[in-house]
Amino acid sequence: MIDWTEELLTQIEAFSRVALSYPGIDGYPVVLPLPLAFDRDKRCFTLPIPHQRPAPASEERVSLTLLRYDEQMKGERYLLFYGYVTETGKEWTFTPSHVVLPQWGRRANERERNNHTDSQN
Repeated sequence: MIDWTEELLTQIEAFSRVALSYPGIDGYPVVLPLPLAFDRDKRCFTLPIPHQRPAPASEERVSLTLLRYDEQMKGERYLLFYGYVTETGKEWTFTPSHVVLPQWGRRANERERNNHTDSQN
């Protein structure tokens, strides 16, 4: 279950690209870079279905990674969702069921604490 806070919705709107990932019928992962279109009211993503796409092994084992370049960090930021995809005409609708929120602050604090401990030894 996702807690659709205003903060999370604002974060989603800050991202510019997505990568849809799913296991193909051959067992190998498929990753498709796609344009981002989020419906704030319905809480789902609408994605164009690419031509000659590999078929998914299951519509329920799908992840969607939102990406954006962070100028301050000089690197990529991401937000990862798990959910399911349904096909409607020429589009997929990805409905998230779980979100993985990055813990950048916690990791930075752990590194700082580890560096401090290492310097004392």
